[in-house]
Amino acid sequence: MNGAISLISRAAHFAALRHTGQKKKGASQPPYINHLTEVACLVAEANGPDDAELIAAAWLHDVVEDGHASLAEITDRFGEDVATLVGELTDDMSLPSDERKQRQVDEIARKSPRARLLKLADKVSNLGEIERDPPEDWSEEKRRAYADWGKKVVDAGCRNLNGELEDRFNATYAAITRQSRENRPIVTER
Repeated sequence: MNGAISLISRAAHFAALRHTGQKKKGASQPPYINHLTEVACLVAEANGPDDAELIAAAWLHDVVEDGHASLAEITDRFGEDVATLVGELTDDMSLPSDERKQRQVDEIARKSPRARLLKLADKVSNLGEIERDPPEDWSEEKRRAYADWGKKVVDAGCRNLNGELEDRFNATYAAITRQSRENRPIVTER
């Protein structure tokens, strides 16, 4: 157990250091580490505390994609299993945004079940942020399009993994689409 706690703690510390100063796109500009914390908590609650590598990967899932580390460094520091999970979720940032988004939809079903669970937790967190604290410059149409894309990813390969996470995703998606139909602004609650 001490090894598991150490691995998760080291991953959290590494993520905090590497994402220092990075902000989310929300109107309140929350620290990026808040997103990673939420995803790691969602994964731990969904999968139980016994899969330390998956929880560590949740902390690290954006560190390569955001250019803060390489997969080789993740392998050296956290092991092959964690690096493989991070690699499964890392988008190729050299591609245009629309192509990266379509690849997530097209490729999610071929990912490991653990990576798909992590992706589901990531989508729950991301849609929750869009519902609670959308970027100021995002129109209602853009928020709805983002939610619809997230649903396509989840529908393509993240269903039947964890009922509670799915319920959270569905509820958040429904709230965003309901707000869009009612043509009213999304209210930020703190």
